[in-house]
Amino acid sequence: MIHTWYLEGAAAGGNNLLIPIEQMPFRVGRDASCELAVASRDISRMHAQIEADGQGGLKVVDLGSTNGTFVNRERIEHSSPLKEGDIIHFGTSEFRLKRKAGQPQIPQDTGADHTMFFSRSMSLPENFLLQEKEFLEMLDKDMLTVAYQPIVHFADRSIAAYEVLGRGNHPALPQAPIRLLALAATLGKDVEISEAFRAAGARAAAARGGEKLRLFMNSHPKEMFTERLYESLGQLITIAPNMELVLEVHETAVAEVDKMKVMAQRLKDMGILFAYDDFGAGQARLNELGEVPPDVVKFDMALIRDLDRASEKKQQMVARLVSIVRDVGSTALAEGVETEGEAALCLDMGFQLCQGYLTGRPQLV
Repeated sequence: MIHTWYLEGAAAGGNNLLIPIEQMPFRVGRDASCELAVASRDISRMHAQIEADGQGGLKVVDLGSTNGTFVNRERIEHSSPLKEGDIIHFGTSEFRLKRKAGQPQIPQDTGADHTMFFSRSMSLPENFLLQEKEFLEMLDKDMLTVAYQPIVHFADRSIAAYEVLGRGNHPALPQAPIRLLALAATLGKDVEISEAFRAAGARAAAARGGEKLRLFMNSHPKEMFTERLYESLGQLITIAPNMELVLEVHETAVAEVDKMKVMAQRLKDMGILFAYDDFGAGQARLNELGEVPPDVVKFDMALIRDLDRASEKKQQMVARLVSIVRDVGSTALAEGVETEGEAALCLDMGFQLCQGYLTGRPQLV
């Protein structure tokens, strides 16, 4: 049976409960006569009701409740129009309005003709993400852009490559990648946004015609060693054959040596280079460096920042790490260089590549 509108509630055990809105008004409250009876002390006896708005849509009306009715976490004064995807709180019981569901998951018989839903939270829960619809639209319609940050040769500061840094381009969402990545994590879309940022970077490269570009692109730990990752990388090569791709591998994935060996060979077969990212942020990974030497090792900015003013012991340690990296045949890249003092010392230590605000900020492309 298909129901045009229904409420989705977060039930115990992590499963969501679908409650059809089959008649109007659809009353919500603690009273057993309500279409949705909520057994919670913070729900009024007759708390609120959902009504048709006369134009094919719905509105919610608060019936003078003590603890309020909220739409998208904003308390309503009396009534508020509703649209698909809106998050509604009756007191602290949370629901999301959806439509055109398949067969709804009706709760087990409670001995009455209505649904019972229990809430124990004393503050507004956040089981549903306010911007989920917009986030999924951003991915579906490729509403993303990228910035390229220069990576330069230390010797003469000529351009060696660019790192691709994703940005949002949806009017209802933040542009900053850190906030988009947080939304993606909440929705379980970490891999999807990682793929989308890389694809946007490849499209930007293709738009530059035949210009040869070496591009560093990030990956997410969740996609490491999966067939899906190799498929997505293959698609990038098709999009931008003028691009030489360097895949940045997060430190957490480097520890799996056997899988890294397989991955290194597969990437080589595809003509893709790879880099260890955030080197030295957690563990130096010297064993892994010796077993599976990458093309590039990116030293974490925490090691580089104020390095010229650091203790002699720290400077000696970084210099030894650079020497080890070069001895295994990898290129050493200093990330986060911001001052001439840092740059001079890094060059003296043997770093071959530099990335940071000193030599170039990210620029939208």
